[in-house]
Amino acid sequence: MQQPFLSDRYYRWVILFYGIVLQAISVGIVIYCFALFTIPWLEEFGSSRRDLMLTIALLQIGAGVLGPLAGRALDTLPLRWMVLTGLASLALALLLAQHVTALWQLWLIYATLLPVSMTLMGTLAAQTLVSRWFSDNRGLALGLSAMGTNLGGIVLPILVSAWLLQMGWRDTLNNLMFLAVGLVLPLTWLVLGRSPQPAEQQLSGSSSKQRLWTTREILNTSMFWLPFLGLAPLSMAFGTLQFNLGIIVRDVGLEPSVTAGLIALTSLAMIGGKLFFGVLGDRVDHRKLYWVANATTVLALLLFMYAESLAVLTVAAIATGISGGGILPLMGLMYSTRFGVASCGKVMGYGMLTIMAGAVCPIVAGWLYDIYGSYQYAFVALIIIMLPVALAMTWLREEDHVSA
Repeated sequence: MQQPFLSDRYYRWVILFYGIVLQAISVGIVIYCFALFTIPWLEEFGSSRRDLMLTIALLQIGAGVLGPLAGRALDTLPLRWMVLTGLASLALALLLAQHVTALWQLWLIYATLLPVSMTLMGTLAAQTLVSRWFSDNRGLALGLSAMGTNLGGIVLPILVSAWLLQMGWRDTLNNLMFLAVGLVLPLTWLVLGRSPQPAEQQLSGSSSKQRLWTTREILNTSMFWLPFLGLAPLSMAFGTLQFNLGIIVRDVGLEPSVTAGLIALTSLAMIGGKLFFGVLGDRVDHRKLYWVANATTVLALLLFMYAESLAVLTVAAIATGISGGGILPLMGLMYSTRFGVASCGKVMGYGMLTIMAGAVCPIVAGWLYDIYGSYQYAFVALIIIMLPVALAMTWLREEDHVSA
């Protein structure tokens, strides 16, 4: 049998680069560019903020429901075909979205096609790939891989902002469709043609950590629920701030173009946050890292609550990025080091239910704004939630952690 040109030890970095591109396209288009479409959609459909935020909430609920099924599929079925299925769903969603004439049609697209894309060609697929290929320095690899979402959050909003001014939102969606297919299709076909050797996978953790966990076992242990309950409020706060950013910028009295810059700044801060949490995650108690992310989230909420200038918004965006940057590396580390790579896709799939837990927050925030003319009530509620979950994380046993 002919030996591959690159050994697994080197080819895993190709896999890492592929995971970065995959997340940049999927998360960049669906999540980070959403705030830029909120203003033209508000004007086009004449909807309330609450109804508009329901669009992204349906995506999160759908992704949360599909997460466990997608995680199991990623553990058992060929990854190449799973990713290509996700790409086909994204392309079809962008094609159909160009022709909508009412907000409910966008709801339908965001509730069906885009959740399939997000689970099969997004973070869940990339994190599963990285955990499978990296036995040492897994925290660093997870942090680097998760940077893909932010690279998409830096480049794509800038492109979309320019396209919106030049050609409107419908043609902008068409450009995004061709960009996604043109990048992801050839890379997926070329890169996902091989799997890591079993010997490489067995290097990670003890043999007891490599067994297959049943759904009952996963859902009956605090090793799953404590990280879940801790990370869900971080996701709730990040989604509330990220998806309402375009409207917050307008309320402060700034030009809509400022939104793209703040999204890019948030993404840059998230890159730093992911490297910080990823690198230290191989060496530092995961609880301590979580407390840093929790405290930074509270700071971001307080800053947005009293933001009246671009300077305050800038600091708030940086704090949001740092705290949000910790979500994916911490989830990957907390679960992969406690459950092993053999069941990583399944456990991460259930962990992605944190997305669904936070789906209601942008809607509630928009609804409270429609009633009271302020986001402060939503931000205060989130801060109140953050405090007890930080205390609960004390019970996540440090001895459960197995160094990669």
